[in-house]
Amino acid sequence: MSSLAPALAHTAWSAAPDLTHCTNSAHLETAFAKDAIVRTLDADGVLAVLHEAADGSRAVLGLRNPSEGEVLIHLPSLLPEHAGQTWHFVSGAMHTSDAEDGLCVHLAPSAHVWLTAAR
Repeated sequence: MSSLAPALAHTAWSAAPDLTHCTNSAHLETAFAKDAIVRTLDADGVLAVLHEAADGSRAVLGLRNPSEGEVLIHLPSLLPEHAGQTWHFVSGAMHTSDAEDGLCVHLAPSAHVWLTAAR
């Protein structure tokens, strides 16, 4: 996985998580404010978008698997600048595994997940 290479335009994913029942939605909303930084990421076929609050306090990562097979995303490789942070589930469906150097997210076919981390 190349870490921060711009994703092709056809892989842009503009969906946002449903924060209706999220207990910390006020914190997450800063990552979706007008002044937030939004980047699409090259994640080897997985649609990935990172929303970061303008002040860098919060990151929200969206991952969507458009393929017909399960995919594995190694978060420290995808986002090395966030490698030391703990990611928390927001919405979607996934399971995780621990690698020696960080967390791996497993996405089923057509599944998506939203995760968040704070600095």
